[in-house]
Amino acid sequence: MGRRYRRKNSLGSVVIDVAQIASRLPWWGALLLGAVAYLLIDIGIGGYLEGQLAAQEGSHFYPVVEARYARIIRLTSWVGHACLLVGAFFAVRNHFFGANAQRTEQGVVGVVAKILGRRID
Repeated sequence: MGRRYRRKNSLGSVVIDVAQIASRLPWWGALLLGAVAYLLIDIGIGGYLEGQLAAQEGSHFYPVVEARYARIIRLTSWVGHACLLVGAFFAVRNHFFGANAQRTEQGVVGVVAKILGRRID
């Protein structure tokens, strides 16, 4: 029997998916993908959750909602920044070297982007 590969379905796995897709696109496609992923995840989802949090401000359950949403908002900000970094890296790389990155390079870029995304946030 072959080995089965299971990936956790979490928001952090989006960075690896963006790295795999951006490594195969031309430079402008990788940059556009990183920017769109940033806008959707950080601005879109994070902004929506901040709006929901602001709407609950007078509620008795506000501390509970704030604790839960604050963690998710930080996570969306981190993943959004990491996706933007991945898109920018592969835009520069694919412009100068072409869109033929190896799987190990995609993984390393994903991990480095996650680390730098934490530092930016």
